[in-house]
Amino acid sequence: MPLLKVPSRLRFSQRSPVFWLLFGNLVMFSGIAALFPVAPLYVRQHGGNAVDVALFVAGPLIANTLVQVPAGRLVDRIGRRPVLIGSRILYGVFSIGLFVNAGPLWLLAVLRMLQGATGGAYVPAMMAALTDLSRPGERGVRFSQMQAAEMVGLLIGPALGGSIALWRPSGAFGVAGFMVLVGLLPMWRVPETRGPRSKDVSATPIQWWKRRGILVPSLALVAVGTLFTMYDVVWPQYLSALGINAFVIGLSISLFALPILLLARTGGRLSDRVDRRKLVPAAMSIVGLCAFSYPLLNQLAVILTIGTVEAIAVVVVEPSLFAIIGDNAPEHERGRMMGIGGFFFFSGSAFGSAALGSLYGVDPHIPFWGGSVAMLLGAATCLVLLPSRQLPSGERHLLPVVPSREGEPV
Repeated sequence: MPLLKVPSRLRFSQRSPVFWLLFGNLVMFSGIAALFPVAPLYVRQHGGNAVDVALFVAGPLIANTLVQVPAGRLVDRIGRRPVLIGSRILYGVFSIGLFVNAGPLWLLAVLRMLQGATGGAYVPAMMAALTDLSRPGERGVRFSQMQAAEMVGLLIGPALGGSIALWRPSGAFGVAGFMVLVGLLPMWRVPETRGPRSKDVSATPIQWWKRRGILVPSLALVAVGTLFTMYDVVWPQYLSALGINAFVIGLSISLFALPILLLARTGGRLSDRVDRRKLVPAAMSIVGLCAFSYPLLNQLAVILTIGTVEAIAVVVVEPSLFAIIGDNAPEHERGRMMGIGGFFFFSGSAFGSAALGSLYGVDPHIPFWGGSVAMLLGAATCLVLLPSRQLPSGERHLLPVVPSREGEPV
């Protein structure tokens, strides 16, 4: 499976903490992705209108965004494992309430927002743990593998959720909660990776806005979040207006995910070996130009071809940006720095879905061109301001070092 095909010196055995971390994330995301096609049906079943649907979808995203930074601080204070595991246990508990499907719609919306908050706590813990478990020069590969795991979930989850919804829409929440709790089983084998705080480390938090290695990729993540959540809202409407049926629309999403899954290893290695100051702006520019072209196209074959080109470029964008943050984050503040990156990403996501998505009804060109401008501005920012690759002083290898079956660190 491409997710696990890495160079021999990076290949991990089944005892590797990275394997269990990514595998658990794959299982969890498959369950969470099952909710993507179901949430509007769930609200409609309770008599909600279009505004209720929008709030039900946007609420968790807003909660996710607001929790990122404080959760990142908590990750640095108490460790990765407590937040990784605790946030997912709470997600499962809130899923039970949504599955039971009892109570007024406002109460169910509150439970959904609490789900979003637990997701916001999980992200910096996951990112910090993956950074801890990755050697310098390997983080592009690791974050690409994480992206590939999510693509597997995107291929499996929506079909699973749609099938369960034929029985009852709330069933998808039960499946999501169940798979998140099952995903905890492999993650239980991931050790605590937060190292002891050095006595010579200042107690004053770093001023991240003065560090280009943190600020610039975070700003670029705003553009990435803006574009891709805009697609979540607009893409089905765009293809439907061209007379394309729901099955083909779903197939187009799967085809977009496929290159990202298959090229994860190649994209990660490219990110680790090529100058990211050139790679990231080039990839973001390709993605932005593809987004600009969609409203000008009306042939499905051409649209899918452009989508494939875009997916190939996407392979290196998000993993590289998070790898840059990981390389520039001091070990004792990785949780907070990843939380800041997540805050910018999900802030862009909220804007893309709410603002650009709603403008589709005004003019179908505006969302695509708005997302394109965001990506091109992000590319220009990275081209001019992204620093050369640097590592925090004293970082020599990942913590902890776990021997593989061949006797090599993994």
